[in-house]
Amino acid sequence: MSSPPPSDRQDWSDLGARVLSGLVLASAGFSAAWFGGPWLAAACGAAVVAMSYEWARMSEPEATMPAFVFALAGSLGAVLLASWQAVTLAGAWLALCALASALRRRTALGALETAGGAIYVGFPPALFLWLRDRAPEGLETILALFAIIWASDIFAYFGGKVIGGPRIASGLSPNKTWSGIVAGVCAGAGAGLACGLVYQAAPPLHPIWAALGAVIAFTGLMGDLFESFLKRRFGVKDASRIIPGHGGVLDRIDSLMAATLLVGAALALGPRSMADLFGAGL
Repeated sequence: MSSPPPSDRQDWSDLGARVLSGLVLASAGFSAAWFGGPWLAAACGAAVVAMSYEWARMSEPEATMPAFVFALAGSLGAVLLASWQAVTLAGAWLALCALASALRRRTALGALETAGGAIYVGFPPALFLWLRDRAPEGLETILALFAIIWASDIFAYFGGKVIGGPRIASGLSPNKTWSGIVAGVCAGAGAGLACGLVYQAAPPLHPIWAALGAVIAFTGLMGDLFESFLKRRFGVKDASRIIPGHGGVLDRIDSLMAATLLVGAALALGPRSMADLFGAGL
């Protein structure tokens, strides 16, 4: 019997490093989110330092330092302002720095990549801080995001590895399969339902929690696919190699960034429409 082609073999060689680094990051992220305040601001600040460098390294290898400085100034300033709940001002500062950096580029596409990248690495962490400090359900919102995205990422990874099947977009990411997406979305729905139960939401709201979990999980998985598109666009395999088994910070939290944008937009447009979902809270 002939052996399967290399593309069909499942490589588990990085599993140990992936699990260990994932546990360390999850513990640090959970602790920072739980205590909030300066602890979470410091964690988000550290993340944007790494992501600003990763983006500059990917998108402008010939001008990494100026790209890094502009992205870092914008993202760190946005995180600082968001820690004071000035998220609108944070967005304005970030846009200003992104525009200033874009003026360095000589083509419209280059300017768009530079400006878009600066906002891409800076605004989700700032919004994440704003979500955490929202009263009265800021902590519950963040913990629900963690539960849904982590469950989705884990089940998408193992579902794709074990079940396999057709690829979603082999030109972007040869390892992402439809089975992984389905497993991740189902896990997100389950995690959402679990959040509704833990927060003691009214029983009629439990299906809504499950549906929200599925939507948030799908958004996160698409954020991961978008990051794969960006890496393919710039011809790199990983944003960096700072995290064993995962690559860079952008590689690790791309799903959480996309989900944060979705939840932040929903709560900004309808701040009280979801209050009942959190029931008695923690």
